Amino acid sequence: MQTKVTAITISFVLLVLGVLNPGKAWSKQEPLKFLLLATEDVHLIYRRFIPAKQYIEQELGVAIQLRVGRNYEAALDTIGQGKCDLAYLDPSAYCEARHKYGLCPLAKVVMNDKSQCRSVFVTRKESPLDVFADIEGTRIAFGNVHSSYSYLMPKAMLQDIGLQLSDFTSVGFLQKEDRVALSVLVGDYQVGALSYDVAKRYIPSGLKVIEKSESLPQYVLCASNLLSQTQIKRIRKVLLQYEPKNYEVLSFAPTSDREYNIVRIILKNTTGRDYLFYPERSVKLALLPLYSPIKLNKMFSPLTRYLSRQVGREFRLVIPKDFNEFVRLVAKKRVHFAYQNPYVYHLLANRLDVKPLALTISPEPDLPRDKFRGVIIARKNSSIKELFDLCGQDIMIVSFKSAGGYLFQKNLLETKGIDINEQARLIEGHRHEEVVLSVYRGEVEAGFVREAALQLVKDIVDVGRIKVLARTPYYPNWLFVAVPGTKEELVEKVQKTLVHLDKKDLLDKARINGFILPVPDELTRRFQKSIEPSTN
Repeated sequence: MQTKVTAITISFVLLVLGVLNPGKAWSKQEPLKFLLLATEDVHLIYRRFIPAKQYIEQELGVAIQLRVGRNYEAALDTIGQGKCDLAYLDPSAYCEARHKYGLCPLAKVVMNDKSQCRSVFVTRKESPLDVFADIEGTRIAFGNVHSSYSYLMPKAMLQDIGLQLSDFTSVGFLQKEDRVALSVLVGDYQVGALSYDVAKRYIPSGLKVIEKSESLPQYVLCASNLLSQTQIKRIRKVLLQYEPKNYEVLSFAPTSDREYNIVRIILKNTTGRDYLFYPERSVKLALLPLYSPIKLNKMFSPLTRYLSRQVGREFRLVIPKDFNEFVRLVAKKRVHFAYQNPYVYHLLANRLDVKPLALTISPEPDLPRDKFRGVIIARKNSSIKELFDLCGQDIMIVSFKSAGGYLFQKNLLETKGIDINEQARLIEGHRHEEVVLSVYRGEVEAGFVREAALQLVKDIVDVGRIKVLARTPYYPNWLFVAVPGTKEELVEKVQKTLVHLDKKDLLDKARINGFILPVPDELTRRFQKSIEPSTN
């Protein structure tokens, strides 16, 4: 009798604390079902989670039943069928599960004292491969096709340097990251893609890293939408209070859904699956795609977070796939603010009453300036010695709407009597990295890029093998504008925030020194020649 009364009392206390849900009736007989995605060998996963499991059970007073999903699809099916309360997921699996089933992020995992992780490409120490752009034509190994770290991010990195899987002599999908590392060590594959957390275990055995990705958030622990908000808050609090004595043991750190937008961008670019979404009252900032989406997200996410704090509204980045999509988004007023080169600004100003808010000051390439210029590049051993040698050649430009990657060079050549549209074959590369890489590989004879772009590609190519044929004059820099229909009060707050921005860390990430108030008449005068639409 005493035992029965005690059990009832405990259940009542747990219910009051919000641990038990009357509709779900958690109890000693019905444990919390905790799904673990099989990212590593099962015994390693259990070993990492057992200490945390025991702690959570003790704090919540509820038993936890660990279950390992044998693969990505099986894990999502389990979530979709409502057969789990908590789930430990790879970032890409989380994004899909959030989109389909409304999972709520509780905390991100901290492993080896880090809450972020990178993807890396590795090869053997004695390999002559040192430059990332030189891996074309090798034998390459990946992990699982659904893995953020051993496939999706590496595939996005390859796209950034213009490579597809068809550009390799053989491609293997080895499922587990340890197998990727071992296959490179024994020579089955020349290059492997995996997480840095796993790769560093094999560096003493003879691996070397030839390229690292931008940082991604670690695996996420999330809750089913069948749990109440009270339960979710309680579980999150317990997770964040967990302090294992050994830093090598898994622990947890705060996270938010927006932290995984970088993964959503990767998924959209590599698979076509679009899980990006914007909260109802969010403020949308469109970026002209000067560089790859991943690079732009890293550069400007800190700025959007700062604007959110200062203005009191959540800002979200919108990164279109190309120049044309950017213009369409702004022209149809689907964003509130836009950041673009001066040529695209004038294209938009001819169609809309866009309001220039701030003119950029940036290192061009080293000194802070409120103006920038373009360069014409070729391989150092190229037969092209002077500008007239460009005639009759294949030349890659960024876009016919790019200021620093086409228009500035076009105007310079016209002053020399060269109509480059008529006297050469121009190919659009869409991003500055693609232009530099195509010149580096000898796919084209010359390229037009913004001068500062050469600083951003130093990690993927040997810039010592590229020469600058000419530099254009300087022109006014990029502009931050408000799109018609954006509330004036919001516009004024954003402009004030930008021109008074002095956060060095934030500005350095965006490769910006600051913003100043623009002088529209000066912009119009300086660009009168550049804004003439191309006939191409």
